[in-house]
Amino acid sequence: MEAPKLPSFIKQNKHKSFEFKPRYYDERKERIEELRKKYGKSEAKDPKAEKERFRENLSSRWQDTRQTKVNSSNRTLLLIIVALLALTYYLIK
Repeated sequence: MEAPKLPSFIKQNKHKSFEFKPRYYDERKERIEELRKKYGKSEAKDPKAEKERFRENLSSRWQDTRQTKVNSSNRTLLLIIVALLALTYYLIK
C-alpha cells in the first residue's frame, strides 16, 4: 500500500529499472541443430544411405578445400614469377 500523494511543485522521479537481455550466439550449437534438422528424419529410415551421403559430402568438401589450396598456391607462384621477371628486366635495363 502506498502513502497518499500530496500535491507538490517538485516532481520526484521514481527509479528506473534496468533490463539487460544478453544476446548469446553459439555457432557450434547452431550448426548441430541444422544437421539434426537435415539428417534427423532420414536417419531413422535408412542408416546405410545416410552414412553413404555423409561420406560423399565429406569427400566433396575435402576436394573443394584441396582445389582451393591448389588455386591459391598457383596464383602465389605466378605472382612471384612475374615479380622476379620484372626485377630482372629492371636490372638489365
